Amino acid sequence: MTPLSPFEARWPAISALLDEALNLPAPERASWLAGLAGEQGLHREALRALLAHQDKIETDDFLNMLPRLDTADTTPPLGRLAAGGSVGAYRLIAEIGRGGMGTVWLAKRADGLLNRRVALKLPRIVWGDSFAERLAREREILATLEHEHIARLYDAGIDAHARPFLAMEYVDGEPIDAYCRTHALPVRERVALLLQVMAAVGHAHSRLIVHRDLKPSNILVTRDGKVKLLDFGIAKLLEGDSTLRTALTELSGRALTLDYASPEQIRGEPLGTASDVYSLAVVAYEVLTDARPYRLKRGTAAEMEEAIASAEPRLASDAAAVPANRKALRGDLDAILNRGLKKAVTERYQTVDAFAQDMTHYLSGAPVLARPDSKRYRAIKFVGRHRLQVAAGSVAVAALVAGTTVALWQAREAGLQAKRAQAEAATAQAVQAFLEGVFLANSGDQADPTKARETTARALLDRGAERIDAELRQQPAARLRLLDVLASLYDGMGLVDRQIALRRQQLDEARRLSGHNSDDSVSAMAQLADALATAEQRSEAASLLREAAAMLDARRDDNSRTRFWVDLMQASLDRRGDPAHGLAATERALAIAKRYPPDAALLRTLQVRGESAVFVGEYEQARQAFAEKVRISEERAPLGANDLCETYGSLADALVGLGQFAQAEVSQRKGVEIARRRSEPLKLYNSEIQLAELFFNTGRFRESVQAAEPAWRWAHSADAAAFPEPAHYIKVNYAAMLLYYGRPQDALAETDQDASLTIEPALASELDLAALGIRAYALTQLGRLGEARALLDRSRSLLRQANGKLSPFWTDTAERAWLVASGRAGEALSGFRSIKAAQPATPGAAESVAALTDAAWLTLEAGDAAAAQTQASQALAAIGAGGLADYQRDLEARATLVIGRALLRQHRPAEALPVLDKAVELHCAVYDPDHSPALAKAWLALAEARGALGDPRAGDAQEQAHRIQTESTAHPLTYSRVRKAGDKV
Repeated sequence: MTPLSPFEARWPAISALLDEALNLPAPERASWLAGLAGEQGLHREALRALLAHQDKIETDDFLNMLPRLDTADTTPPLGRLAAGGSVGAYRLIAEIGRGGMGTVWLAKRADGLLNRRVALKLPRIVWGDSFAERLAREREILATLEHEHIARLYDAGIDAHARPFLAMEYVDGEPIDAYCRTHALPVRERVALLLQVMAAVGHAHSRLIVHRDLKPSNILVTRDGKVKLLDFGIAKLLEGDSTLRTALTELSGRALTLDYASPEQIRGEPLGTASDVYSLAVVAYEVLTDARPYRLKRGTAAEMEEAIASAEPRLASDAAAVPANRKALRGDLDAILNRGLKKAVTERYQTVDAFAQDMTHYLSGAPVLARPDSKRYRAIKFVGRHRLQVAAGSVAVAALVAGTTVALWQAREAGLQAKRAQAEAATAQAVQAFLEGVFLANSGDQADPTKARETTARALLDRGAERIDAELRQQPAARLRLLDVLASLYDGMGLVDRQIALRRQQLDEARRLSGHNSDDSVSAMAQLADALATAEQRSEAASLLREAAAMLDARRDDNSRTRFWVDLMQASLDRRGDPAHGLAATERALAIAKRYPPDAALLRTLQVRGESAVFVGEYEQARQAFAEKVRISEERAPLGANDLCETYGSLADALVGLGQFAQAEVSQRKGVEIARRRSEPLKLYNSEIQLAELFFNTGRFRESVQAAEPAWRWAHSADAAAFPEPAHYIKVNYAAMLLYYGRPQDALAETDQDASLTIEPALASELDLAALGIRAYALTQLGRLGEARALLDRSRSLLRQANGKLSPFWTDTAERAWLVASGRAGEALSGFRSIKAAQPATPGAAESVAALTDAAWLTLEAGDAAAAQTQASQALAAIGAGGLADYQRDLEARATLVIGRALLRQHRPAEALPVLDKAVELHCAVYDPDHSPALAKAWLALAEARGALGDPRAGDAQEQAHRIQTESTAHPLTYSRVRKAGDKV
């Protein structure tokens, strides 16, 4: 048997990774490729070459390589095609369509490069050079049309038999008209499907691409109710720039489908987006009525052309076969479809977006543009949208006609409802006028226009808050509304103190206006509690929420919107202090929120639910919550768009908890890319530092330092002065990454000016404790134990004064290192065991491996080499069994070094030598090769083993350790040296 080549031996693994890459959108493949690690990283270059080849297939490069054709008409042997045959690089599987233009086959690439099925379109006629020219002229279609509801064109060309082909994304779906009939969808659900179609067509029109052949068979609906549009731009590729009858149409039939053609297509005029609007209106008409717009006696093409050009279509409500649909179509939908089917381009909707807007207004009950803008019509639409508010009025009219005495009561109720509606309108007008006055008056208040432009949003908000009482003294409802609006704006800017002050005013105003137990008052209590919780005033927040819940319980309100807000704020308060209780509260809130259309409140509920689940270790629940939030945010943009990058970060955290590190990295990289696309620097830097933290937490310290560098540069720039808290967060985390990578001197320099060194104890935060711990750890590694001890004492003092509100993690970690360095490893081991015994069992293998590795190191330093060897061996066994070795390389390196050193302590240098060789290799891969104290220790242990065995290379190992120790205690790296080191690795 011929032995496999190295590439053939690796192909199964490469093929599996290639399939994973091809399932990602093209823009995300580069970051996925860069994230490959371990054994997968060995295949990076092969995958890069294959993906580069794929890019040529999926972009417009292939259009420039089409073979030149003779101009004489040629009839390819399409009739000889059969399953198993080939066209170009594609093997035919089964014929799935046949029409005037040719056939469509289900196919896949025959060369095995891409394991993907395609719909292969085979035009019946080759049109010589003009076809190739049109392909080249339309190549921009491929580069710009990327939309969730548009099937992609992957490939196009002409095979060795002169047969043109177009390889499209294969969609397993049903034509939209058949799908609606099969599932007996009501009118509103059919409109929702049509809105998906319109979104796709509008996306193409925004890129100046016209479909020209919209029809139900080109609009498929998948099993999960998602629309996919086929053949975008294909009509133009096949037909050219004119729709006139030519030799082309005479030989092969029109590329367009006559039943859905626009009047201008029939007349052979130049086509624009208005032609698609007309065709889309015909499709909508058929989907909503199960009938065509025109009644034809003979059914000939000539009669159809005449109808399209001059006949008026039937009203949709008259054409519908189902009585219930007739009623739903009558009125607005009749008018919408009638406008879309206008003969004159100028009388139709000018854009598909305008068409879609009217459809959306129909669903929401708002007035549509296609109907006359009369007072009576608007009144009818108002009643439709506010049935509860005006129901009494409608009953009163009916009662009056009947002449009953109930009419007087109903009329009085109608009058009350009308007054409420007028009051609501007056409130809205007052709020609008006030806000306009605050923002527009800025220019008039400032003599200097430049100064007016430079007025900050904070200054405008403060000005508005000051003017509320003076200008709205006689309008308490407007004042209440504005207090809520301005408090929310302060919340968005992170100005919690100002938010709390306005929330208190809001609560007082609500109680004066509506009563102590009113919905307005209870809601204001919940909002104030949320602001107080943000400011860590948790006791008052909890008290307010208990009082609010008791009010709702007293009136047996367990499912109102007010109850929703109380439950949500309770969950938000509890997510850290009592996350199990918070999780139950989110379940109640979520049940209420899902009764309404998706909105910002639902997204916040999902976020709080996910965070609560993370805190109790229910990572699958967290993943589901964050994934649902991502889905809603992406499907209903711009809803949720503002924090979508953060949501991807939260999803990554949940995936890390599940041990799904590769998926977590993909999610976090998506968050970075979204922040970069939206040009939001602060969010971008936050997402980048979160990606760096993901690398840090999985032992990829070199990558963490490199990923954090852009955010670190910003944190030290002049722009960061306006955002001290995010900048501080980035600096402290970057210092931790430098420390663990093996640059203690740089970590120390990064914290030289940290606020934690001088901050008042009452103001100390988690970040301050972390900075002190990182700095103490760095000083310990550099041998400056006295300075480290002083910082640890300060940390312990701050922790005592915080009375359990701050985490001791960094202090404990640094103190263990200090005790070991001070020769008191036994105390460090005892303290470590006490901490672990007090902690609840942590889910996930990664945490147990880390604990085993730490215990093995401390046990070795405390003098029990045999026990340390056993614990480190258990850690390595767990790494091997867990299937997550690529994300535990640091733990593998540390555990291997413990085993090697333990063998040396037991006077077994021959056994220790290969283990220490491996430990040095692993340390070089994980830590800074020039500065890491951990690597220096590995080299020293290797030198000892070699020396004990008389190996002449012992001096080389000793020299390496000395070189690193000298470098690690030298002056901190400058930024240029950091870049150079990063480039080198």
